[in-house]
Amino acid sequence: MHRHVSPTALSRRTFLTTASAGLLGATLGSSLAPSSAAATRHPQRGGTLLLGTRLDVAGLDSHRNPQYHVSHPVAALYTGLTDIDQQGTIVPGIAESWEPNQDLTAWVFRLRKGVLFHNGREVDAEAVKLNILRMQDPAIGTEFHHGALHSITTVDVLDKYTVRFNLHEPDASVPANLLHYPTSLQAPEVFDTASEHPIGTGPFKLVSWTRWQETRMVRFENYWETDGAGHNLPYLDAIIGKPKKEDAVRLAALRTGQINLIDHIAYIDVERFKKSHGQQFTTWDLHLGGVFVVFNFRQGPFQDKRLRTAAAHAIDREAIHHTAFHSQGAMLDQPYPPGNPWHLESSRSLAYDPDKARALLKAARAVGTVIDLICAANLVYNRECAQIVQEMWHSVGFMVSLRPLDDVPLRETLKKGDFHGHIAGNSYRFDPDGIFERNLHSKSGYAQSLSGWHNERYDRLVEEAKRTLSPTRRKELYTAAWNIVNVELPHFHLHELTMTSAAAREVRGYQPCVVGPFTYRGGGIRTAYIET
Repeated sequence: MHRHVSPTALSRRTFLTTASAGLLGATLGSSLAPSSAAATRHPQRGGTLLLGTRLDVAGLDSHRNPQYHVSHPVAALYTGLTDIDQQGTIVPGIAESWEPNQDLTAWVFRLRKGVLFHNGREVDAEAVKLNILRMQDPAIGTEFHHGALHSITTVDVLDKYTVRFNLHEPDASVPANLLHYPTSLQAPEVFDTASEHPIGTGPFKLVSWTRWQETRMVRFENYWETDGAGHNLPYLDAIIGKPKKEDAVRLAALRTGQINLIDHIAYIDVERFKKSHGQQFTTWDLHLGGVFVVFNFRQGPFQDKRLRTAAAHAIDREAIHHTAFHSQGAMLDQPYPPGNPWHLESSRSLAYDPDKARALLKAARAVGTVIDLICAANLVYNRECAQIVQEMWHSVGFMVSLRPLDDVPLRETLKKGDFHGHIAGNSYRFDPDGIFERNLHSKSGYAQSLSGWHNERYDRLVEEAKRTLSPTRRKELYTAAWNIVNVELPHFHLHELTMTSAAAREVRGYQPCVVGPFTYRGGGIRTAYIET
């Protein structure tokens, strides 16, 4: 059975509630019944999910290593103050309500009573404060964490279940930034051992983890969510994560019953698999994010705008579309695809023009310029895009060396600025500030680890959007800002990232979020079970 979910089919209602989630925090949420002491397990739903993923986390401490809720099995260990629903709307999580002050410079979150860490400690305002401070610590949190929490200056514990975040600037995106990815919560008393055995708040708790081999997790019996009939979630007894880098190996494992759910089918295999095996497996087509080129402004030849422009003109998006993505997804010149409410209809980017690229290099006396291009080693599409870009740049006169890097070396290389170009990707951002501010604003630490670009007009436009609640006005501001990016070229967007996930028919009650995550409020792995 093939289940098609349009990657961009977010309704206007979803758009409006997501865009103004901060003001609606007290009313958003799923239709689940509240947790209660009388809740019991569903008498017939359980089993073990065998989850095959294309990625594995670099380390267990979620404050040092973001746990990607699409492809890292250990993301099931964590939840955050806010959550998402199946449509990607921000909804209450550990916080049951929130509201900002009038000028959006402070946010008060009220916690759900009775939510527990896996060691039995209750989640209270003090624990939330300690988690935020730890993620903000330059020696601990990653640039991704720092970008998400950038606007928070201080955290006040108002009472046991109420916490206030004080900001240095108005910020409408706070609820989206307190989602479990990347702002996950851990038991503070075991921070020091989180790299060996983290204690989270999620629907599953850790048994063991061996990177790139196996992750074992069991049901957290005191998880707070229930289904509509009052049964405790999750239904599953256990999850065994089996990361498999090679697409063919992962797909073969699904077909032979070694695993019963995979996060991603290789683009080259999608249509063939649906045609040959659509009656045996359920599949979902999902929007995941985007892939783009980063030009380093901190050092190297791409400090020269003429060379950046030449490199952009040398890129043929259509060739990337057919060669790396096998016609899956859309050719994009921006982060959000057509059909998504945040798609910028008036975006204007440079067209493929290799002759102009050659002329620019010749005029700049830069033919033969050596380029150090880096990419993530563990993502097939990333490597393939990098190889295609390498050849395109070669063809117009650059001399390009390509360095695929594992997760930790890649982060260190970006932090040092030791590269010229970088093939990067982004997961879906539930609030567009997560793209436009976090990836490109000059005061964002994460943006500085990418291009290091600084443009005052761009910064002002994004800052205005950040303090604006009107989706229409925000979109106008982001369009103006993005057209600056398309001229100055700190980034050059290449393509939409989509994902086709598949499950054996024995996996019941499961449906991924439309933008990829396997765990979300009232669904995903929380409501999955194995039919026997």
